[in-house]
Amino acid sequence: MTSKKRVAPCSIAKFIFLLLFSAFAIPSIAMEDAPAGLPDRIVGDIGAAVYTSNLHIGTQGTQSFILPYVFFDYKRFFARIDEFGIKTVKVGYGYLEVIGKVNLDTYKVKSSINGNSINRSDPIPLGIGTFQETPIGGFFLNAYHDFGKSKGALYEFSYFSEIETYKKIVVYPQIGIERQSNQYANYYYGINPGESTLTGYNSYTAPATNNLLAGIMIEIPVIDNWYVNIYGKRKWMGNGINNSPVMNRPFQDNIFMALAYRFK
Repeated sequence: MTSKKRVAPCSIAKFIFLLLFSAFAIPSIAMEDAPAGLPDRIVGDIGAAVYTSNLHIGTQGTQSFILPYVFFDYKRFFARIDEFGIKTVKVGYGYLEVIGKVNLDTYKVKSSINGNSINRSDPIPLGIGTFQETPIGGFFLNAYHDFGKSKGALYEFSYFSEIETYKKIVVYPQIGIERQSNQYANYYYGINPGESTLTGYNSYTAPATNNLLAGIMIEIPVIDNWYVNIYGKRKWMGNGINNSPVMNRPFQDNIFMALAYRFK
């Protein structure tokens, strides 16, 4: 398996969309006073990161992108690494959120049989969700519709705990589950008869699939308000995806390292 490091045009385009959205959304939100409990200024981390993933699809190797890193709140607007949105009504320990997801993974399928490739359009997940920051940890629950070509649904649930260790280094263990609808899973991992002829893979229709995940983030103070964040996640794909002929491993990996300034 080859490894390559590059700045992905598709991922940069998605981040540009996020930044443009922020540029228009934040001023409109700023016209109103911040509701009680929400900051009236930027609070959180802004910096840059190297994102690396390996989806283990066909012969595609490791993908590495240099992109902005954001994790902050401003009034009702929020950005959380690959998610952004608007907080609406108060729900429990958080808010009901209108949310979008920036997917940093590319789904080009290069055949290990004859070298031909299939290009999948990037997903455009938009939906609703909530982040519940409770005394026992943080719970994320999101439901998306893919407005890209799959027209499928994506559901995510994850839990983060917080453990402070030596010299204020904070560790955030993560566990979770993701569900891809049959339309979503089949678009990205299925092979139709025409694609079977092109790539040499057997035809395959992927069903709805549940994927388990576990990860860990480590936050390291550097100096003043500067921090290094290191994150790694492994996602174990369900049988509906693992049975696809394009998969060469039963899991997918994502990691990043970020240097960010914390606004307080």
